[in-house]
Amino acid sequence: MTFRTILRALAPALLLAGLSAAAHAGAVEDCRSTAQVTNASLLAACTAVIDGKQASASDTAYAYYRRALVGSANPQADQALIMADVSKAIELDPRLMEAFAFRALGYNRALQHDKAIADLSSAIALAPDRWGLYSLRAMIEAQKKDDKAAIADFKAALARNPPASSADMIRQRISKLEQKSAQ
Repeated sequence: MTFRTILRALAPALLLAGLSAAAHAGAVEDCRSTAQVTNASLLAACTAVIDGKQASASDTAYAYYRRALVGSANPQADQALIMADVSKAIELDPRLMEAFAFRALGYNRALQHDKAIADLSSAIALAPDRWGLYSLRAMIEAQKKDDKAAIADFKAALARNPPASSADMIRQRISKLEQKSAQ
């Protein structure tokens, strides 16, 4: 059998593989897109990345995270599936700070404050300059009635120079917590 014969026999498979790779690359690009598109098209693109099993671990993790994020916009969405997707994203890419922060919101909604705080601590370890992560953790600590930790995190948020309107809100929260602690 000559090389040419083998190449002719394999040509259809190579063509399909090339098309599949191009389709896969398009799905990754669509899933990562910040353009204004419908939630349905984002869900379809991210699901295609996940189901295609050809993407890098980072792209697949982002697809799970994005699918969870987009899915959460639907009030009738299954919260367990959303949490499963974001947890899978973290499993695949433990450096995906946004996934930790998003999962923390889900845990907080489910009144699992300790898990929410742990995820926010992981997010902060990955992005220590993000004032919003400290502020969010402070709000959850305040819900837990851990005023001392909440004040410390609000002050840490202020130290990272949030926008003026957010800084004012944070100062008000600190003042209320300090007054409450003084009583």
